[in-house]
Amino acid sequence: MKLKIIFVLLTLITAIHLFAQSAQRDEERFFYGSNVDKDFEVANTAKSFSNKGIQYGAILSPIYILDDSDEVYDSWGSLTGGGRLSSYILNAKVWGKVYLWDNSFFYIRGKNSYLGIISKKGIYDNDYYKSDNLLDLDLSYLSMSFKNLNISAGRNYYTVGTGLVLNGRGDGGEIAWNSSFLSINLLGLYTGLLIKDDNPYKLSDIDVADGAKRGFAGGTVSAFFYNQKLYLFGLVQRDFADEDDPSSKKRYNSEYYGAGLDGVLFSNMSYYAEFVYETGKSYAYGDTKKYNISAYAINSGIYYYIPVVFSPALIFQYSFGSGDKYRSQYSGSLRDYGSGDDKGFIPFGTFNGGYALKPNLGNMHIIRGGFSFAPFKAMSLGAKYLYYLKDKKEAHVNAGEARVPEKFVGQGIDVSFRWQIFYDLSMYVNYGLFLPGDAYDEDGFYYWLPESKKARNFVMAGVNFSI
Repeated sequence: MKLKIIFVLLTLITAIHLFAQSAQRDEERFFYGSNVDKDFEVANTAKSFSNKGIQYGAILSPIYILDDSDEVYDSWGSLTGGGRLSSYILNAKVWGKVYLWDNSFFYIRGKNSYLGIISKKGIYDNDYYKSDNLLDLDLSYLSMSFKNLNISAGRNYYTVGTGLVLNGRGDGGEIAWNSSFLSINLLGLYTGLLIKDDNPYKLSDIDVADGAKRGFAGGTVSAFFYNQKLYLFGLVQRDFADEDDPSSKKRYNSEYYGAGLDGVLFSNMSYYAEFVYETGKSYAYGDTKKYNISAYAINSGIYYYIPVVFSPALIFQYSFGSGDKYRSQYSGSLRDYGSGDDKGFIPFGTFNGGYALKPNLGNMHIIRGGFSFAPFKAMSLGAKYLYYLKDKKEAHVNAGEARVPEKFVGQGIDVSFRWQIFYDLSMYVNYGLFLPGDAYDEDGFYYWLPESKKARNFVMAGVNFSI
């Protein structure tokens, strides 16, 4: 489709920004947050036009991206994967905020993203990957607060838990009740009104052609005690895609039930842990038989902050998503074939498990360890080592790679740099390296399609200016 590449790149950037807004736990906290227009507000309790009338501003974000992996050919010499893409994106967001009455406001933000191709080769060397422009209504919602109750409605970001099962834009509403020891959040949203080239909820070719038409409804109950938070959540997802072929079903309907705990221990140690169980219904390729979904996932981490100069911190994270031996991919709705339950975990949130591999969590154990420090007050550096293993060695990972029935997917390194130069000007650089492991089919013995074991590199750099 015409805007395929700009959607792929914007999805990556959106995922980074979403983590910056919701679950700032690991290296994503070194990134600029797209909520910067609110972060820069100055506290002022006195009534004035600036805090009781109209506010507005703009965010400019030029970004450079390099994605490089070795080209892959099949036994007939046809290019099937890999390549090098060097590109830039010019992001511009304009926002406005109108106060209506006490503790209530209307917020709107539009965005324009221009993609420019610097160089390309491999699978990118075709007409699908070309310079293009995307204009979209990013946010538009009404927020009202009444003592402990907040109600919002419109196009907004909606998050559940750590953001693993849901963390993205949609048109809907949310009700939140908060007290000092308990909070209750209820939400509902629909994704079919998002423009299809800026819709991150795609799982099938119908979603690609028409835009993902999904509905979400759920809630979270959280209890607070001794600097800890215990929460329970449930989320229902329904696929309303138009299926024209009655002999081939592609809808993916799922429910997620989870529990989490996060907080601070010993004043300089923080942690989080979330468990998710997924159930629902899925289909296989060219089949009308429904399969029961029975999958689960874990997302956890520990941070130890050392109270010395440069504010160093040690980081350890473990994430896991169950796999299904009859699935060749975890970026789509369909199973390959087989019997029994579909055990492949497929969520609708955002998960950053490595810049170069960019893994989906399904059929993966991801172990990460690293550190961060601040050489200067407004500057942060972070690095991580990443180790990837399969859950089911017979199955593939991501969109169908790592086909050899071996556990070891590979290893990598992520490095992040962020510098808040001024309160309204910041920059960042992110680098990722992935080294494929034993699960990659270098000689093409499996499926007659060789997979490259060459190192993959990913670079992303940007500047953010708020006015």
